[in-house]
Amino acid sequence: MKTITSRQNEIFKRVREALREHVHEIVIEGPKQVADAMATGWQPISLIYRSRIADREPRAVAFSSQLFDALAETKSAQNVIALFERPAFTLKDVFKRQDTIVVALDGVQDPGNVGTIVRLAAAFDCGGVALLPGCADPYSPKSIRASAGAVLSVPIVRTTAAGLMGTGLPMFAAEARGATAEPPPKAAIIVFGSEGAGLSEEIRGAATPISVRMSPGIESLNVAAAAAILLSRSFEARLGLR
Repeated sequence: MKTITSRQNEIFKRVREALREHVHEIVIEGPKQVADAMATGWQPISLIYRSRIADREPRAVAFSSQLFDALAETKSAQNVIALFERPAFTLKDVFKRQDTIVVALDGVQDPGNVGTIVRLAAAFDCGGVALLPGCADPYSPKSIRASAGAVLSVPIVRTTAAGLMGTGLPMFAAEARGATAEPPPKAAIIVFGSEGAGLSEEIRGAATPISVRMSPGIESLNVAAAAAILLSRSFEARLGLR
């Protein structure tokens, strides 16, 4: 199969667009990450290899090293990039389970933190992730890398504070110095705010504050670190370990 060298190639332009905008299509890079996504059930639109194609997969194309490097986001050679359709979920998808909790993010702007918390939601068997206004896109390249591919297995939806309250589930909000109530094991929402602005007044007024016990010498934790602790505690409670 001929190796593509032109930036005018339609697949090259689609991948570049997905990397920049990720509105309709998203990009996953690396052989393990791509294999994991496909194992989850996601079918690639295209598989792009560096210089040569290792298999005869009909959706595979070969880009020259120069063309491949123009798309690669990681510094180390990964040699494969896959183009996928952007997942689409609804609020109903995120809240369809009653045996666990839903994670909500309120204005978390760092894509690395968003991706890490999506990964934590997968690790601790949450029903999904709801993103309030101001959150980074979970399907940006940085978020996808931080999630280790979990964005393709965890339902994620954008909503509003009113949308969360409309579910009828109790809300608990992570606060640096809030009450030290235990996080709920199931049928509830745990909201995490940005490190800078914190939680919106609307969420703070509707949620029960919970926090992580810390030394008085530390003011607060990174939002992903706080999520790891609280979601782990909630998961252990569901398993009857607390």
